[in-house]
Amino acid sequence: MSSDDGVTPLSRQARSVWAKSVMDPETHQKLVGWLPLYQHLDDSAAVATKLWETWVPENLKVSISAPFGGDQDRARRVYAWLAGTHDIGKVSPAFAVQVPMLADSMINAGLSMDRTLRETTERRRARHELVSYLAMRDWLSETQGFQELAANQYASIIGSHHGRPLRNHDIEEIRFMGRLVGRGLWSEVRREYLDRAKGLLLHEEDLPVLKETGLPQPIQVLLSGLVIVADWIASNEQYFPYSPPGQIPVEGASERLSKAWNELNLPGPWLLNSPPSDINEHFAKRFSLPAGARPRPLQRVLSEVARSTNQAELLILESQMGSGKTEAALAAAEILAAKTKAGGIFIALPTQATTDAMLARTQEWLRLVPTLSTLYLAHGKSRLNKQYEGLLRDAYFRSIGQDQADGRKGISDDDAIAHRWLSDGKRGPLANVMVGTIDQGLFLALKSKHLMLRHLALAGKVVIIDEAHAYSAYMNVYLNQVLHWLGAYSVPVVLLSATLPGDQRMDMVLAYEEGRRRGLGGGTLKKVEKRTLQDTYKFLSGDIGYPAITHTRLGELPAVALPEADDRTVEIALGRLDDGPAAIAQTLQNALQDGGCAAVIHNTVRRVQETARYLRGAVGDDTEIIVAHSRFLAADRLAKDSELLDKFGSLRRAKGRPVKAIVVASQVIEQSLDIDFDIMVSDLAPIDLLFQRSGRLHRHPRGEGQNERPVKLRQAQLFLTGVEWNATLPEPQKSYQRIYHPHILYRTLAVLAERSILSVPADIPVLVQKVYGPEKLGIPEWQVAMSIAQQGHAAQVRRKQDEAEDFRLSNVPTDSKHTSLVDWNNIGVGDLREEIKGQAAVRDAPETLEVLVVYRNDDGEFTTPPWLADKGGLPLPLNQAPSSWLAKVILGCSLSLPAWMCAGGKIDALISTLERETLVHFPEWAGSHELRGELALVFNSERTFQLNEYTLRYDEKMGLDVMKDA
Repeated sequence: MSSDDGVTPLSRQARSVWAKSVMDPETHQKLVGWLPLYQHLDDSAAVATKLWETWVPENLKVSISAPFGGDQDRARRVYAWLAGTHDIGKVSPAFAVQVPMLADSMINAGLSMDRTLRETTERRRARHELVSYLAMRDWLSETQGFQELAANQYASIIGSHHGRPLRNHDIEEIRFMGRLVGRGLWSEVRREYLDRAKGLLLHEEDLPVLKETGLPQPIQVLLSGLVIVADWIASNEQYFPYSPPGQIPVEGASERLSKAWNELNLPGPWLLNSPPSDINEHFAKRFSLPAGARPRPLQRVLSEVARSTNQAELLILESQMGSGKTEAALAAAEILAAKTKAGGIFIALPTQATTDAMLARTQEWLRLVPTLSTLYLAHGKSRLNKQYEGLLRDAYFRSIGQDQADGRKGISDDDAIAHRWLSDGKRGPLANVMVGTIDQGLFLALKSKHLMLRHLALAGKVVIIDEAHAYSAYMNVYLNQVLHWLGAYSVPVVLLSATLPGDQRMDMVLAYEEGRRRGLGGGTLKKVEKRTLQDTYKFLSGDIGYPAITHTRLGELPAVALPEADDRTVEIALGRLDDGPAAIAQTLQNALQDGGCAAVIHNTVRRVQETARYLRGAVGDDTEIIVAHSRFLAADRLAKDSELLDKFGSLRRAKGRPVKAIVVASQVIEQSLDIDFDIMVSDLAPIDLLFQRSGRLHRHPRGEGQNERPVKLRQAQLFLTGVEWNATLPEPQKSYQRIYHPHILYRTLAVLAERSILSVPADIPVLVQKVYGPEKLGIPEWQVAMSIAQQGHAAQVRRKQDEAEDFRLSNVPTDSKHTSLVDWNNIGVGDLREEIKGQAAVRDAPETLEVLVVYRNDDGEFTTPPWLADKGGLPLPLNQAPSSWLAKVILGCSLSLPAWMCAGGKIDALISTLERETLVHFPEWAGSHELRGELALVFNSERTFQLNEYTLRYDEKMGLDVMKDA
């Protein structure tokens, strides 16, 4: 901090304090660079100011400034002040002693410390963020007249800058560690820094206002996330270089910031103008509609609802599969973003495959939205997506384009780029457009490190959640909590579903409204008020019509809009088949005599493979058999999805529909893939999932009256299998009762018992509400078994919900102005850099194991799998780590082992064996950033591998087959 601002210069002791150091990379002993604390804090404050001016979305500025009477200048100064004081705790012996040369300089300046502290484990208990908290709290209360609560709030924000809010236990403990914290002159230097920050960064009237201003907890969370972002940028040596030992930076903060910002080139938020006022024109421009085409009724009504609101709301769109919900949501999101001045959009989908498919649609849409967009693909295998990898590559090599209106250099407005700094797993969600799996949204409610960054990322966006019906009771605990916090942040949310059980719809609206009432304004919500809300919203749990748009209204009851249903109705003939491949083969051979495309959907991979093998031997060579399930290599799955879209996709996408084909698949094709079949056989599944599957039947018109389909298949046909139909109560296959609870399967059987026709969309809401509602179903002979199943299901739901509570973030406090971040999010799963750890926590997924498949030929040479259509058979280097490019090819060969192999504590033995194999064959992987910690599974020339008591065999057409040795 310089002395030309009318502020007393720092003392010699204060100027000696260090913040950053870098050691020689070879010896790790020699100091080669350092940064004084005053410079790092100065850099951080400058970055914070710049972020506020050029990067923070307008809606967040409005929210954060609300406690300060809407004064955005004051809010900006408070942010810069917090960023400019966050590392005050580095003025402590526990921190300073870590680098002997720099510690000696501080000792020479008069700050005495015990050098032996460096070797003690005790030192780690006095972390510098704890000392920062104590210093700020005491300074505010003892010298600025703050009450304890207000002092705690601001101190807890800077105390959280390492991504984990402080625990009260740790605060109490550190108070008695004087030799680690530093008393006397150490305390004076900390106060010297705080006094100086006040003079440099705040106006005289700011602290008196802050003293009387209670910050709602959501605002504290946002500010802590913003401080972390400023700290991360200011800590990057590439942008803010360190000085050689014994020297200090010669440039001031403004010069350093100017150079850093030019190099960082961080894109700003969306700067959306209102979309065209004419809805027809809006859809035509954004979705390249052909001349004369008009948006569908539900698309028009959702846009009208979005246009009618003046603030953030929750919109729930329920409509049949293939009815244009995605386009409706994107159009509504643009309208809501313009109205609320949101800084971007997050689109959440159920699976990686559906997310990859959405990436292409989103990028196409973004090209037609007149604003600069940074794009982040958020799932564990995003780097394997060729389209996204191309965006990253383009962002790296792209020359800087035109200057924009605010003077920032940037990318031309019609581009969606993947900015390098925003492509990291923690920072990526901060990009202004994020397409990701639902896990990425559910992490908002998962106690974990750097949680405030996820809150910051979503609080500034419009959120779209697709396939909202597709989540379990366990996941819904997290989803409702996410809606609670999004309501607290006044985030516009658009939920899409084929249909929702009534109670689930009501719970979602309640969660959002409760969060909103507790949220940014710090309002209270008493238990009696919550009960009143529940009673008032009870109508949402019943039949509200279909298709339907439920939307909240601030200060009023939620409303339901009923768009005109599409003219197109699909009548599906419903049949029942004996279980087993023979019955399936006989039915399909007869149905496909004159050609046609069929789908068989089984609930387990084993059943998929059994049926596919049987069909290959039973049908003629003129029938193409395609297998799709989760046990293919990642690269093979991507190719498989592309093949399905090319052969069975929409008229616009497909490249040539087969004359006669059967796709045998697991649940991987039941949602979001835009594919179209003439006839389908499906294992019994919950009614909502059966409708999802049937959405792939006659999905697109093929000629007038479907006359381009074979004559026998011009009416859609769905055959159910996997059930013992002759039992008193038809019994679903035991193998998938672990996937879908018998209670829901029995109730699905009950509503379908007398049905020979399903009418879509009319039957969707009726049957779903019956299956998931309280009405007694089934004939008298079924009631005992159904009652037992119902009790078991209720107990399972309670157990799953209780398990989810262990790691679920708490509600916004009932009076959030009277709390701090201390003990917020203090128990959890840790750092979510490991995607699998986070997924397991929010998905209730069974424990599984992912391996990287390598091939070894008869000559003993290791290569990538030779059957890969792209980059197959590439030699793997010995005695050195693979190049980054080759490592990504290897990562594309990931394969998930079946969960049942890992159950019962067997996973540790599997890992141990695979670790030994990897160490023997690929010790160099330990030195690869991409491959470190990965497990190799080496198939021989016969494509087999013996893994403990299991024989694994891989076939590119059938996937992984696992046999347990006798």
